[in-house]
Amino acid sequence: MAMKVFLIFVLFFAHFVLAQDSLLFVIRVDDIQSRNITIVPRSIKYFEQAVEQRGGKITWAVIPHRLIETQNQDGVLAKELRESILNGHEVAMHGYNHICQSCNQSSHEMFCTTNNLHFAYTQQFQLVTDGLNILYDSLNIIPKTFIPPGHQADTVTYQTLVDKGFDWLSSTGVTKNFIFKTLYNLQQNNEYTWQLTASQYNTKLSAALQEIKSVGPANGYYCLLLHDYFIRQGYENGIVITWISELLDSLNNFYGGKITYVTINEAANIFHQQTTTHISDVNLTSADFVLYQNYPNPFNPSTKISWQTQANGWQTLKIYDVLGKEIATLVDEYKSSGTYTVEFNSSTETRGLVSGIYYYRLQVGDFTQTKKLILLR
Repeated sequence: MAMKVFLIFVLFFAHFVLAQDSLLFVIRVDDIQSRNITIVPRSIKYFEQAVEQRGGKITWAVIPHRLIETQNQDGVLAKELRESILNGHEVAMHGYNHICQSCNQSSHEMFCTTNNLHFAYTQQFQLVTDGLNILYDSLNIIPKTFIPPGHQADTVTYQTLVDKGFDWLSSTGVTKNFIFKTLYNLQQNNEYTWQLTASQYNTKLSAALQEIKSVGPANGYYCLLLHDYFIRQGYENGIVITWISELLDSLNNFYGGKITYVTINEAANIFHQQTTTHISDVNLTSADFVLYQNYPNPFNPSTKISWQTQANGWQTLKIYDVLGKEIATLVDEYKSSGTYTVEFNSSTETRGLVSGIYYYRLQVGDFTQTKKLILLR
């Protein structure tokens, strides 16, 4: 209850701040403890403490497989991430191992840009499932945010994420809105600390501040992107920590109390509350959503299924056997409010349906209803 009250307070405060020409600021750090190790991995705490001292929050984009590699052989990385979560930061899932199954490159994973190859649903589903299992075993969390490696993903990826319960995506494409069905996207902005050197320090800092002040208020948020500097020279000599500290000090001085630091999860949730173009924003009741009994029932070989909704949104209608195996997808698309009817013809099925009981399930946003239909040959 206390956590729920706190979240409501955070959302209310964020709405209040947004109304005053201010800025929601997100810090996203990708590729935690990358495998390209040239320097002994460093603790993430020094960076985290520098951000916390200035009121900031971090979304750590964690590659799950790193938690079962040598980077975490002593358990320190997992321990620090668990502590970070308790301190209000977020762990997002960043693919599975950040390695392409087709070309073995580390620049992408969910879609092969080298061979222009789309991976099957079963392949992507297994990657996401394995990654979630590692994160749960290592950190005792089930993340709600997914960050595609190399910002490469396709609709199969999106469907997989929806099926695995992810709410938020942070990648290129439509931002502050739904990118696919119930999957809401908050796009990242620019990267300024990649292989940062002393000679680039002031130039990069000035460029970042200028862009944040111009792009941030216009978009309603700014997502600063960083990559794994814990294994690079810029972290060992402290330049990245100094840079982020000076950046946040400048932003705090410029915006005063009108800058709010949030994670991707928190920012997306805030904007999601303001979006009214999707079914999941509508609190449907039984009066708003009606799935009718198919007619005729029993049937042979075809029957009609009708339903009615009072809101716009993505709608899915599927047929299942008594064991829960999917037989057919009759509807899988965005529809406006209204009354609809589709026909299910068992004779067109290649699976050789036999007489018996089947089920049809309609999902409209988060609202689901199932009914029984009987095939008599």
